[in-house]
Order: sequence, then C-alpha cells, then structure tokens
Amino acid sequence: MTKIVAIGVGSLVFGVELLRDVYQTEELRGAELWLVDLDPEALRRMGGLAVRLNEASGWDVTLRTTPERTEALAGADFVVTSIARDRDNTWKKDHELALKHGFPSVLSENGGPGGLSHTLRSVPPMLDIAKDVDRLAPGALMLNYTNPENRVCLAIHRYTKTRAIGLCHGVAETIEFVSELLDIPRGDVDLRAAGVNHFVWTTSLTDRRSGDDLLPAVRERLGDDPPRKWRLCAMLYDRFGVFPTTGDDHVGEYIGWAAEVIGTKGYDFDAYARDRVLANQNLDAWAAGTKPVDSLLRQPSREARLGHSCTEIIAATVGRGTMRRPSFIIPNRGYVENLPADAVIEVPGIIEEGAYRGMDVGRLSTPVAAMVQQEIAIQELAVEAAVTGSRSLALQALLIDPCVHSAKAATAFLDDVLQAHRSHLPAFWS
Repeated sequence: MTKIVAIGVGSLVFGVELLRDVYQTEELRGAELWLVDLDPEALRRMGGLAVRLNEASGWDVTLRTTPERTEALAGADFVVTSIARDRDNTWKKDHELALKHGFPSVLSENGGPGGLSHTLRSVPPMLDIAKDVDRLAPGALMLNYTNPENRVCLAIHRYTKTRAIGLCHGVAETIEFVSELLDIPRGDVDLRAAGVNHFVWTTSLTDRRSGDDLLPAVRERLGDDPPRKWRLCAMLYDRFGVFPTTGDDHVGEYIGWAAEVIGTKGYDFDAYARDRVLANQNLDAWAAGTKPVDSLLRQPSREARLGHSCTEIIAATVGRGTMRRPSFIIPNRGYVENLPADAVIEVPGIIEEGAYRGMDVGRLSTPVAAMVQQEIAIQELAVEAAVTGSRSLALQALLIDPCVHSAKAATAFLDDVLQAHRSHLPAFWS
C-alpha cells in the first residue's frame, strides 16, 4: 500500500487540488493518505472533503488526519509539502518594506529583498520537516511546493539526506500560453528551459510534429505591444535572444531594472481575498455534505490539466513507468553545463524505473548564465543565513542583489524585516 503524507494540506488551493488529484489517479486506489496541518479548523474541513471524495469515488483510500507530522511520517513513501507562515500578511509586509527603502521590487516573493525575507522564514521549518523525514521515513520522496522553491530545495539537499523534487507549474503554464497564442495543440509544443525557479530561460521551443522553431512565431504574435504579463519577457528576448518562461512578475524579481517596464504594484492581495471568500464557502459546503463533490472528480485540477500533478509523479514512480515533465527543481548533475555542479536548478525532468533525474539541456548563453549564476550565489548566502541566523550573511545576500542599490538601505531593510517577522525568526534573536 502506497503511503502519502501531505503536510500543509489546510491550504485552500494546495489541499483541494491535491485531494481531487488523488481521487482521479487510478494507481492510488487503496492508498494510505495522511493529512497534516497545524490549523485544526483547516484540517477538519480538508479531512471532511477527503471523506466525501473517498465515498463518491469509491477509491477506498485509508484516511488519517493529524496536526503532528511525526505521527504521520513513519514508513511514508511520499511526502508532499506546501507550508507558509501567515502568508499574505508577511508577504505584503515584505513588499511594503522593500518599497519603503527604495528598492524597485516588482513582487517581493521569491527574489530580491522580499525573497530574502521569505527565505529566512521558510527554510527553518522546511528543514525541520525534512529532518523528520530523514529519521522516520528515510526512503521517502519529498515533493515540495513551498516557496521560495529553489531556496527551500537547496536547503533540503544541502543540509539533509532527503530526496526531494521541487514542483512548479510555471514552465507548464508557458507551454499552455504558447499553445493558445499560436493555436496549436498543447501536446505539440516542445519547450525545454533551464535556470532557477521563476528565473527560467528557454533553451528550445519547437513543434513536435514539424521540428520547426516556434520562438520567432511567438515573438511575432506578441507584437509591438505585448500583453502585460509578457512585456518584460519580450524585451529580454529582443535584447538577449533568449525567452524567459515564467512571465514578467516572476522574472522581474531577479532583474534590477524590471520595474521600469512593469512597475512595482506587486501581488493583488485584495483580489485574492475576494477569491478566498468563495473558496472557503465551497470548501465548507463540500466538507459538510451540502454541496456535491462530483464536479471535483469530473474535471482535472489545474496541475493535472497542465501535466504537472504530483499524484501523476507518484503513480509513475510506484508503477516504474516512464514520464517526462517540463520542470523539476533538483541539484545540477551536469544538466546545465555552465552552471555550478552543486547548485539547485530548474530543468526538464523524467521519472524512469522508479527514479527521477533531470534532462541535459546543454549551455545557457553567456549573459543569461551570468544572471542565473548571480542569483545562485545570492541563494547560497540567503539559505546559509536562514540556517545559521547570521545577519552578516543575510546582508551579503542583499548587497549582491541586482535590486539593491544602497548599502545603507540594505542594512535598514534587514533590520526592519527581522523586527517585523521576529516571531518567525528565532535563529536571529537567540
């Protein structure tokens, strides 16, 4: 019996999408599924939804819920993680502080000054989870969605023995975008890209049927006034001849002048709050049995529709089949020749005979490799700072960041975020 432990399952998006995928993956009939979350109300509701889906699907999954991950982990085959500490409020504060100190931050999530703050908060609890996996389920494969993904995965691979793949649908979404833009079947779009998460660059984009290079057609279709999400990407393609694959707001976190093109509005927290009201209402109704769950079983989740569901990866691993995916966040094992061998990168991935690996993509162009290597160096410092509680290393990470223009402002920003998130950063205050 395959045993899966989902940590952070109370998340509205992650939890619901994971559960609908479990109950649409044939190989997971009769599996054992543990749902783990520190929020008792979120755990209760997600557990209720799981029971309803189990009944409606006839999947006969053995369900368990607990707030204590150590109770769940023993003997796990797969551990799926998506955790956040007061996500919206801390993220919003990071963006406000970045702008307060004059940094041209476009999103403040995974890169730039806000990305440093996010790293300091996310790495320690994720390392605690990974160390528990080492101890209680040493053979398990971790599938991680916790942001900032590249930095979290670097920490796991650097400081634990846990096997881990970071999963992000950014490249898969770009495949869908190209399919719609050029009006060709999604399955005919062969996109290969490499870099670090959210700063990923196309190495080839072809039509599987004809072998034609699709990049010129994409650029032509974008025109002189590209959609907002692709203005910066189009400019980067025009300047460097390489197309970024995850949209402007993500790519812009790693480029000091991106705000000139796309501004500094950041994430739309108000829109998300409105969407969350409806999502909560739906979850309450599903869990209580007052709304049918059939629709969740008829339609694939967004991850599954994009071909990037973690349950499909689990199924391929258990079944020892072969499955290719547009991106895995994993250590570089020569997959990108001119990036450091010990770096964690994002590349196309493959599951084969129960094991995972990346796919070789050759070399990135000189200017693109230089930008990615700079971000890799920042991530090394940020992760070590998160682990050790070193203000000096955290400041170094800021001082080499392309979005930071002032040593004085960097010091003031660091002081502010350490104080603002003090309850989440005990290593810096012990």
